[in-house]
Amino acid sequence: MPFDRSSSFKLMLAIAAALSAAQAHAANDERLWNCNLNAAGEWDCEVNEELMNQPEASVERSADSARDARAETTTTPAPAPVPEQVAEDRDTRAPVAVTPAPMATPAPGTSRPAVRPVRQPTRTATATAATSRNTRTASSQWDCQAVDGSWQCAGPDQRTTAVADSRGGTSGDAVETFAGAGYDLWECAAIDGQWRCRQNSNLNQPMIAGSTSSRPVSQSFDYLDWYTYGPGDAAYGGVCPGEYREPDLGLMEANSAAEQQTIFLEALRSTTVLGGVTQLEGGINMRQGGRLLSSDRAEYYPEQRQAYLAGNVSYREQGMLLLADSAEADLNQANASFNDAEFVLHQQHLRGESARLSRFGDERFVMDRGRITFCEPGNDDWAIRAAELEIHTDEGYGEARHMRFEVADVPVFYLPYFYFPIDDRRRSGFLYPSLGYSDTDGADIATPYYFNIAPNIDDTFTPRYVSKRGLVLENELRYLNSWSMNQLSTAYMPDDDLFGDSRWALGFTHTGNPQPRWYTRIDYRSISDDDYLDDLDTTNLEITNEDDLDQLGEVRYQADTWQFTGRVHQYQTIDGGTEPYERIPQLLFSGRESALGGDAQLRYLAEYAYFDRNNEDLTERRRTVGGRLHLRPSASYRWERPWAWFEPRLTWWHSQYDLSDQPDSWGSSPNLSVPIFSVDSGIRLERDYGDSLTQTLEPRIKLISVDSEDQSQLPLFDSPESQLALSYYNLFHETGYSGNDRVAGTSQATLALSSAFYNGAGIEQARAGIAQAYYFEDRDKDTGLRPGDEDGTEQRSNLALLASWNITPALRFTHDSELDEEDFEMVQQNYRLMYQPDDTRLLYLSYRDNSGFDTILDTNEVRQTDFAFRWPLSPAWGAIGRVQQDLLHKENLETLLGVEYSTCCWKVRLTGRQWVDDTDAIVNNENFERDTGIFLEFVLRGLGNVGQSGGREFLEDITGKDEDAHENF
Repeated sequence: MPFDRSSSFKLMLAIAAALSAAQAHAANDERLWNCNLNAAGEWDCEVNEELMNQPEASVERSADSARDARAETTTTPAPAPVPEQVAEDRDTRAPVAVTPAPMATPAPGTSRPAVRPVRQPTRTATATAATSRNTRTASSQWDCQAVDGSWQCAGPDQRTTAVADSRGGTSGDAVETFAGAGYDLWECAAIDGQWRCRQNSNLNQPMIAGSTSSRPVSQSFDYLDWYTYGPGDAAYGGVCPGEYREPDLGLMEANSAAEQQTIFLEALRSTTVLGGVTQLEGGINMRQGGRLLSSDRAEYYPEQRQAYLAGNVSYREQGMLLLADSAEADLNQANASFNDAEFVLHQQHLRGESARLSRFGDERFVMDRGRITFCEPGNDDWAIRAAELEIHTDEGYGEARHMRFEVADVPVFYLPYFYFPIDDRRRSGFLYPSLGYSDTDGADIATPYYFNIAPNIDDTFTPRYVSKRGLVLENELRYLNSWSMNQLSTAYMPDDDLFGDSRWALGFTHTGNPQPRWYTRIDYRSISDDDYLDDLDTTNLEITNEDDLDQLGEVRYQADTWQFTGRVHQYQTIDGGTEPYERIPQLLFSGRESALGGDAQLRYLAEYAYFDRNNEDLTERRRTVGGRLHLRPSASYRWERPWAWFEPRLTWWHSQYDLSDQPDSWGSSPNLSVPIFSVDSGIRLERDYGDSLTQTLEPRIKLISVDSEDQSQLPLFDSPESQLALSYYNLFHETGYSGNDRVAGTSQATLALSSAFYNGAGIEQARAGIAQAYYFEDRDKDTGLRPGDEDGTEQRSNLALLASWNITPALRFTHDSELDEEDFEMVQQNYRLMYQPDDTRLLYLSYRDNSGFDTILDTNEVRQTDFAFRWPLSPAWGAIGRVQQDLLHKENLETLLGVEYSTCCWKVRLTGRQWVDDTDAIVNNENFERDTGIFLEFVLRGLGNVGQSGGREFLEDITGKDEDAHENF
């Protein structure tokens, strides 16, 4: 209800009689007071002297007290021109919440009545609270406004013309035409400071019976606070023709508790029956705190503290507008009921209508025979209609009983009970189902149910039926406390008809900060069999399809200049290959100290790890397990100027092992100690290029010297096949390997030349570079190979190229490749071109090839293309697609094509996809296993998704952006 039950009706309708109502008694309907606003903006009250002189009526009854009583109102009117009245012209006062006296229409047959000059108003004057607000009823009074120093008035037929200068003089020969329902048409003009009016007998518009409760037909829907976009608006031409814009009425200006409780009243007329009803008429506004209730007429019963309102009833509070033909309010219970009502929740983009709507003090409202929709006004593409609708605005959800879901006013399905959200707050209930179909699995239907257990705990249980396999039970539990976030994902299938056994999946993630500087992390994933994710995948569970599933737990302490990490890391390998080594445990200490103003750096790293794995089916060195202690301190000094830099670095590399199950020829405690010395230097040259660009030329040379040591009897724990591939930046790498088991002995100089273009804002527009390493001694596999080495006898590495070009702010091209240093033929190459002017437009093309165009296929060789797009075909239609092709095997890896249709309140997506189901077949050159599916998805504004996306997740992999934003409107 608009008013708190604890507050009193302080104004008693702005007249002194209300203060004496509790003391005066009357058995009849005689009126003690009868008050009106006069042309000067003062209350003019008539007192029933005979009734006042009765013994039981001992009240103060001066006209001054009546004026004093209105001190708590916000009414200081500025009147419109009033025929048949004469008022003295006086200085204009700054009015507050202007509500002037209405214009009195001359009686039929009266010719040109005289009027007095009218003082200039300072803001809009409204004779009837309804007509100037896109009101929904006809009225027998006038609506006048001051525009550019002149009055503009309109009768209930809403016809408006300019009339007189507000200073009382004439405005040329301008004539004002007045017409009202039930009145003849009048023409008035201001002549010599006097109003002159005459009746136009040619026109007459009688009042239509029953029109007082009829709604106007408005194509703009501004009476619902709907703003329609124009050509100057950024969103003009989109799928939404406009937006809700809540007017700033200053309702939230009351900040103190007293201001929140005080009721402010505005009205043009009030009449009080002694000991009985108080009647209000004309431009009624009742405001309490941030709530405003308006109507044309009202009755208030003080003993029962009940009010009845009729005619253009409207109620406002922050984020909500409610319109009705009539209303009843119970101030004791803080409840109100509205008849023939419409409402809007601005932020939720929700509107509705009801034969009877009840608003309660706990911020919920109940609708009888109600209807709601998240569509814009004038669009009823879909709606929820119910015998009873209950909206809980304070908790963010709604309930419908005997609900019918309608599409274009046609009922589609019925539910005896339906729960739905109206914002992002969490509530228990069914989420929208997902639907899909594929050749292998058949129909795939999932119906999740959400449990809002506590503010920091929730759970989603998803029964999932796959027609050709059986029932899958999936569950996701999330727990949040002051120092950690936790998520447990499980799935269980009692019997897979195609697999022939039960299957399960488990995932647990945790990130925490239990104490200052202390951090914890767990990432554990496991499945029942290697093919689970290929066959079933998951609907909402955080279990990704990777060859090696992580099973990791760690704790880390972060100081200002150093950090310590303790970790346990295992894997579940599901691709049929050899399991990676497990670290059980790994203890890592690293840090950095600065001196000489930060130019000198001392870095240090110390690690102990024990490496283990199942070695029953392994042979030779792959069976080796054991512990390793690794130390790597380094010292460097960097001299840098805007035009050059010079940085020498000295590093000591030491690894000590304690091995088991090693080959017989190995010792159990081998070690490796190697000094590494490097000098990195470069020059930056600049010149102006054209009118707006700056070009740089950046030659660079890095000398690397590493002692060659025999490493043939050392294990490869974290460096199996980890020799770095040749690339522009890898040629500058000091060890040539990614782990701590190998360091490539070398004496070399890496030379590079790059050039970049910068715009006036310092943003890099393009860059191209080439690098090559020159070796002063041979290398071999026993002493370690450098990036790109084949046998270590090469005197020069192949050439590494890179290029990037921001062709436009939306179009970017990148390239890296390797050229044979003898014949300059391409060894490997990668190209990527992406055009993305905004979030709705994307063109992506990539090509990668490391085959060297050999005719003999190798398992490590790749030659693939990837083309993807997302593009709007019109403001409403959009398309999405992807084609991945394996050119070496002449096989299609994936084809996806989808269309999307969007409106302001719903979207529909249809996607067809064919893809390789077994990714291991690509690596092993086996026969490709494909699957085909068709996916349909609906997105309803304010409600959510129904259906499956059908592989659209690749867009997030390409753009790196969260695609959830495309579920919004």
